[in-house]
Amino acid sequence: MPTGDIVRHSAYSRFLHWAVGLCFLLGLLSGLALLFKNQFGWLLPMFGGRKWCEALHPWFGVGFVFLFVFQFINWIRRMRWTAADGVFVRHLAAHALHRNAPAPAETGFFNGGQKLYFWSVAAGAALFLVTGIVYWNKAWFPNGLYLVSRFTHRAAGIVMGAGLLVHIYKATIGEPGTLRSMLGGKVTEEWARLRRPRWFRDLKDRG
Repeated sequence: MPTGDIVRHSAYSRFLHWAVGLCFLLGLLSGLALLFKNQFGWLLPMFGGRKWCEALHPWFGVGFVFLFVFQFINWIRRMRWTAADGVFVRHLAAHALHRNAPAPAETGFFNGGQKLYFWSVAAGAALFLVTGIVYWNKAWFPNGLYLVSRFTHRAAGIVMGAGLLVHIYKATIGEPGTLRSMLGGKVTEEWARLRRPRWFRDLKDRG
């Protein structure tokens, strides 16, 4: 039976998580600075000015997609949907608003909310890649396709930016102890038992 702290995330998983997050954040901030110059133009000096920001933004996107491929491979087995995830999602409001709401008894390594976020990021990465290629090489494509890609790219960035805020909230205030697992790789036994009961029972049975 596991006692004390329990290892949850390897150094490799944590590296990928923070690297993907950093590339997305840089892409988001540079994109906001370019798109909403009146509101976020103050960010441009962080990237060396508008020209450098325009030049760097696509590479932040390339880094995000490239690194997420490795994160996808790393976590794909744990992201398979289960009946417990369906229960979690049906009661998503309760879990989002009440940080002490008990997790479904069959919740494994990731809960339904985390899996939804993972798959939304996967869809977003694919969308960014396709629309970004059209967006930044508009001379190669029909103008109509370019306009649709530009709008879709921008809209996806805003939606995923909002999703990132929710992700940060759930990893800190919304589910205390979760951020610790992405910093040092470990969680407490109590966190595992209450937040991921199926995963905790599996550890107990193996150990």
